[in-house]
Amino acid sequence: MLILRALLVAPAILAGVIALVVTPASASSAAVACDGVTVVVEPNALGGAPEVACVQPEEGDTGADLFEKAGHPLTYVTSMPSVVCRVDGRPKEAGCAQMPPADAYWSLWITDESGAWSYASRNVTEISVTSGQGVAFTWIDDDVVTAPATVLGDAVGAPSSPSPELSPDDSASRPSSEPEPLPVWVAPVAILALFSAAGAVWWRRR
Repeated sequence: MLILRALLVAPAILAGVIALVVTPASASSAAVACDGVTVVVEPNALGGAPEVACVQPEEGDTGADLFEKAGHPLTYVTSMPSVVCRVDGRPKEAGCAQMPPADAYWSLWITDESGAWSYASRNVTEISVTSGQGVAFTWIDDDVVTAPATVLGDAVGAPSSPSPELSPDDSASRPSSEPEPLPVWVAPVAILALFSAAGAVWWRRR
């Protein structure tokens, strides 16, 4: 009976060992596709990570409507109601009575379906953005105007952020988050050990 139990258990254990050896590391999850408009806010020097949302546009929606739907309230310049002074109430110290300075303001960007960012030629209350496009506010705190760092993924409107480039030293020292497969010799050794155990049981029962 002991021999029979050993022979029945051995294949199950062996199957588990082989599964550990041949199972590949799980791939990182892909960005969820957005079939609407990708709405982006990049605070940059104001602090905080970029925020990306997928919004379904409705007929007649302007860019301002999409930011509001994404949860980003806009504050406008008093003297020019179509010009944005604050996004999400930031910067708090900004005076909204007059136009913001040229080296500290929210710059507005839009994309076409290829995902390329272009500086908006009209104000956020005047632009119309359709599904498959992106619209972004990015904070400028110097005289250099830089396009948003957030890029659209391969799927239309799928938001994804580019990973920072690592130097060879950084990539070697950073621990991997994916499990490593067991060495190829584990399976043969496990097989030998199992049959040795079965043989020992048989010898003792003689």
